[in-house]
This record gives sequence, C-alpha cells and structure tokens, in this order.
Amino acid sequence: MIVRCMVTALVLTMSVGAEAATSPSASDRVLQPFADCRAIGAPDARLACFDKAAASLEAAVAARDVRIVDRQEIGRVKRSLFGFALPRVALFDGGDRKTGRDEPDFTEIDTTIASARRVENDRIELQLADEDARWRTTEPMSFTPRNGAKIHIRKGALGNYFLSIAGERTVRGMRVR
Repeated sequence: MIVRCMVTALVLTMSVGAEAATSPSASDRVLQPFADCRAIGAPDARLACFDKAAASLEAAVAARDVRIVDRQEIGRVKRSLFGFALPRVALFDGGDRKTGRDEPDFTEIDTTIASARRVENDRIELQLADEDARWRTTEPMSFTPRNGAKIHIRKGALGNYFLSIAGERTVRGMRVR
C-alpha cells in the first residue's frame, strides 16, 4: 500500500514537472503574438496582426496583468531590498539566460543615517536617509551615531552584515524593516 502511494506520488510529480517544462514562460506568452505577426508575408495582414498584438499588450498593461520593468527599476528594487533574505525571484536573479548578461547583486551600500536611537542591551536602531530601511546592530555600541553620519553596510558570509558608521569601529547588524 505504501509503495503504491509512493509510486502514485512520483508519477504525479513527474507529470506536473513535464507540464511545467513544456508550458511557455510569461515573456514567451507576451511576445509570441508579435513573433507570429513577423511570419506573415502580406504587409497589410502583418500590420493588422501587429496592431492587434499591440492592443492586446496595452490592455494587459492597463489591467496590470503585465508590468514592463527596465534595468534601472530592477536595480532600485534590489537596492531597497538589500539586507533581507528573500526567495529567489527570476526577475531579480541577476542574470538573463537568453543574452547571458549578468547583473551584479548588491553586496554593499553607502548612505547616511536619518535617525538613530538606542534600544535594549546598548544596541542601536538606525533609520537610513535615502530609503525606507531600518537596521539594528546585533552587538552593543558605546556611542549613538549622529543624524547625517555616513554609513557603509557590507554583506558578509553566512547572512552577516557589517555596519561601519562614520569611520568608527565596524559592528554586525541586521535589517529589521
């Protein structure tokens, strides 16, 4: 009985995997009508096909079914998420499989402190100036940084982050918001 259930589960997993492998990607579904139009030989029919595909794309964008994002916007989003442990998202994975271009991940940022306050156990909570990010030191600090002080945050190994505030001693920290 257990073996039969395991075999059934394996067959279901294989069929779902095969279906996922044969289904087109989202970008292919959006671009396929345009590719189909390019194959039409008659200019009037090709133009009508392109007009229909463009109208369909415009409607999908208006309905928020499709969102067009450029590299600068992806960079801004990646910077704003620096410090969070997030699942891998194909849009932000850093590479383009078709072109082979690789976008670097953020491993460090330089910014300024908007506000700082002392919290429990002599740790410091920092609000950054240029983004809605809040960081907290994970080890005690003997001083409270002043508003406007420069801060350099660097990603370390094993999920650690190092905060260097105004050239003072570097402390470990974590993003809390």
